[in-house]
Amino acid sequence: MRLLPGYVAVALATTLTACGEGGIPRVAEPSRLPLQTFLSAHRAPVVHSDGNSHIGADVAAPVGHLRTVAAHGDVGVSHGIIDDGIEAAELIAYLRADALSYRSPDAETGDGDVQLIPDGLVFRFAETPPTVRVVEGTPLESIDETVRVVQAINAALPREWQLRFDPEPLPGNTQALEDGEISVAFASQADWPSEAVPPIAEDIGLAQPRYGIVPTGDPADPFRIAIVSGRIWVDPTQTGGLERLGVIAHELIHLLGRGHVDPARFPETLMVAGGSEEVTPHILHPLDREALLAVYGRLVSTSPPDGLADALGPWSSTSFHVRGDLEIGSEEIAFGAAARNGLSQPWAVGATPNSYLADNAALSGEVRWSGRLLGLTPNAETVAGAARLTVRLPAMSGSLNFSGLERWATGAAPGPAGSGIVWNDGELSYRIAVHGNAFAQTGGDTGHVTGTFYGSAHEGMGGVLVRDDLSAGFGGKR
Repeated sequence: MRLLPGYVAVALATTLTACGEGGIPRVAEPSRLPLQTFLSAHRAPVVHSDGNSHIGADVAAPVGHLRTVAAHGDVGVSHGIIDDGIEAAELIAYLRADALSYRSPDAETGDGDVQLIPDGLVFRFAETPPTVRVVEGTPLESIDETVRVVQAINAALPREWQLRFDPEPLPGNTQALEDGEISVAFASQADWPSEAVPPIAEDIGLAQPRYGIVPTGDPADPFRIAIVSGRIWVDPTQTGGLERLGVIAHELIHLLGRGHVDPARFPETLMVAGGSEEVTPHILHPLDREALLAVYGRLVSTSPPDGLADALGPWSSTSFHVRGDLEIGSEEIAFGAAARNGLSQPWAVGATPNSYLADNAALSGEVRWSGRLLGLTPNAETVAGAARLTVRLPAMSGSLNFSGLERWATGAAPGPAGSGIVWNDGELSYRIAVHGNAFAQTGGDTGHVTGTFYGSAHEGMGGVLVRDDLSAGFGGKR
């Protein structure tokens, strides 16, 4: 697609996407998480809902939908394929509707001499993942909310497109953003700059994308248009709880290229004008997650809607799953991973403890939990091994070790422990620190560990490990 340099300035440079309340329920989100900081942005999301703590994307295989194939000690291992994704036809229909939100007014009215985007476009951010920055003076609670939204979006994106979070806040008087930056500001709409004020007084969020022409490296189509930076405004006086998380996510996804779609046709997405009627504790709906993966995992540039099927390529609605189940007293924890369309996503879930680990008077000294790891490589090879967590009280630090790691062929069901082929050198080791009921790596092997404790009295632990060569859930008991 050939685009003229004037394209951006005439059509898109001042585009604003405003979003009102839209009937989103004001739901208070229960949370035992310490406030998240920029240091937590690369970790997996942790969601507390209905007495449970869920780590990772909302992709867990439902109970009873997989075939039990092995017992690894106390862990029951199940495995199989489930049709739990978005069909290609539905995804293409959504992205085509999304593309129409970018049509030039000239295309509808016939006025003017130039039709800049007569058929719309499926937009992307520019060449590299953006860096999110809050504005100087942002309250810690709002930083926490922004980080949790970044975590939820990153759980849906390919590894090479993970959003970054800059620890240095932007000065409040910053006039121009660097390419690749997204700023997030929380302020009453009355305090927004005049150029940022939307036409509807009830709007509680606003995205201001800045567009640019970027080179493609393709001689036949040397330039394309993309979003190169942007600003987000959120009015915290009009929103809170899960609703505000939904607003932040809605605006951030706008700056990743998604427009508004018809809520009657696509009711289960954040990207409807005014916001979704329901914000789940996981923030993103399946359609939101799949669209992010499709645009950043399959489409190589901003795309016209008529070529979407070819650009998307083979797209499957089925997922390959491995799941582990472990009893911890009268309760259970589950963990595993799901792979679909080139992305493996780990998860773990169990009952939220009644107190922080440091407040459990029944525990002292060195406390140990042991169990299993179950995950998938990028080639959908199942990997399993022993998991052992040691925490020193009251220092709230310790180690997480995985040993006897073995793999089975792509698509093959894992057999009994010891029946696979050694994965890498068979071991991984991490130093960890505990904050509240959450723990994360502070050193050791490559990869990111996000974990939490499970059971009313911390009888269990679980979490996820994300590496370039492995996405795995793990769990264990005292």
